[in-house]
Amino acid sequence: MKYKTDEDRLSLYRNSLSFAWGFVDYNDWPVKLNSIFHLFLEEFGEDFIKDLRHLEDQSLSLSDIARLFYNPARIFRLIDSVIYSMRRNRYPLCDQRKIVLKMLSMVKALKYGSEFNEDGRNIILDPEAVARVVHNKIRGRVCTTEESRKLHRFCGIIWAYTETIFFRAHDVTKEIHGPYCHDKQNPNILMKEYLNLQPREIWPDFMLLPCSTIKIVMSYGENVNITIDALNHLYHKGESLVPNLKGYSIEIDGKEENIEKLQEIAEIIARIIPDMTSAIDRMNWHEKVMKYGEIFWFRKKPLREKRGICWRLPEEVKRNICTGEVNHRRINRLSEEQVYRLAKLTI
Repeated sequence: MKYKTDEDRLSLYRNSLSFAWGFVDYNDWPVKLNSIFHLFLEEFGEDFIKDLRHLEDQSLSLSDIARLFYNPARIFRLIDSVIYSMRRNRYPLCDQRKIVLKMLSMVKALKYGSEFNEDGRNIILDPEAVARVVHNKIRGRVCTTEESRKLHRFCGIIWAYTETIFFRAHDVTKEIHGPYCHDKQNPNILMKEYLNLQPREIWPDFMLLPCSTIKIVMSYGENVNITIDALNHLYHKGESLVPNLKGYSIEIDGKEENIEKLQEIAEIIARIIPDMTSAIDRMNWHEKVMKYGEIFWFRKKPLREKRGICWRLPEEVKRNICTGEVNHRRINRLSEEQVYRLAKLTI
């Protein structure tokens, strides 16, 4: 889809935030992100902009840079953090808007459909790619109710695992896309990609999963109503998911696997989560915030790696965190009206 003006795109961006933010503003574990991001987001956004400009100066296109990130949600969910930084660093509004438009163009470069998911669909693959998935992965396969139960239980436990290792940075570790409509037999195809499942750079002393990626394709019947917003949140209405799953496929590190393999991984996750959450809960406040800072710098790691320089949390940011304090004004949950006003003021 093409939009008439840049202002059209900015308006759609604001609207997408006002809807999605109402879904996510809760007191999150292990600390509320809104109450701590003043300790590192100014530097984070400044680093991001410098990295982006450097790569552009090296004649990389926005599409080239976008492909470094792989999944579009990883870019889209960084936009508001970069803009927060620019506002704190007193960039002119025109410069803030230019960066938003650049990052939206990067998101679009990774998608066949709209970057805003206005119709409730996150369309990454083109129709030919969807047809290949149906033909190669799910056509002719029958899904039993018990298999469906196991698959949906696994999606729940791996969500908990990804939140344990990346806190609220869901974008770096998963992308849910679809629903794709291929034909009458496959009217609701959902693809769940779980990424960066072994972040040893962040958690060197903990047991992690023995795989880096898991991709699950799920084909539902027509009575299931699934939508995905611009921040990659999944919503479900209509009939129950379990009895309406008609077919599926599983890939682990690019290799086709069966449901029993997922069961093995689920058992590993069930051991990992209690150990990690207990250790994180024992951390003091500054240690938890430091870990959040490491996660944020991991989010933009592809830029630094392309530049050939260290992606790690800078020493000056570590000092900020060690001497910083919580912002108590940002601990309370925002009302629906406050979320709407905040989104409209974003850019």
